[in-house]
Amino acid sequence: MYKNYLWATQRAHYNKKAQPYEGCLLCGVAQNAKGVIKKIVYQDKKVMVILNVFPYNTGHVQVVPIRHVENLEDLSDEERNYLFTMVNKTIMLLKKTFNPAGINMGMNIGGDVSGASIAHIHVQIVPRYKRDIGFMEALADTRVMSKSLDDILKQLKKNVDVLKK
Repeated sequence: MYKNYLWATQRAHYNKKAQPYEGCLLCGVAQNAKGVIKKIVYQDKKVMVILNVFPYNTGHVQVVPIRHVENLEDLSDEERNYLFTMVNKTIMLLKKTFNPAGINMGMNIGGDVSGASIAHIHVQIVPRYKRDIGFMEALADTRVMSKSLDDILKQLKKNVDVLKK
């Protein structure tokens, strides 16, 4: 975690309006719950592909089963196969859209201690780019994103047909 912050005091007005969401955050995204930030690239009856709103890198997405499940073994064979088919398609989407030099991938499994206090299994997919570490990351312990979440979402949605094939 970065120890330094860039201050944006104009956000205080927004933060006063925000109400914390009670319940599973990823279920809240899937159910279009009020008060939950939703950056959905794709959603069907079984999975959704969403932007991570606290990304490690440009294009950081999550592939999430719609059904609330905490462990891999709790998915049926059909659900697990579909999840990993969508992971593969999502990697193809990221390659087509951003042409990363590589991909890092991991799963959050096992309840709220598995990542970001979210007790809902999900696959993290992080594109990696050559020279994606700059001065701020290396010396100031601060992450700088090259594109806004809305711009990234628009770019991914232009190629979303990759996920529908």
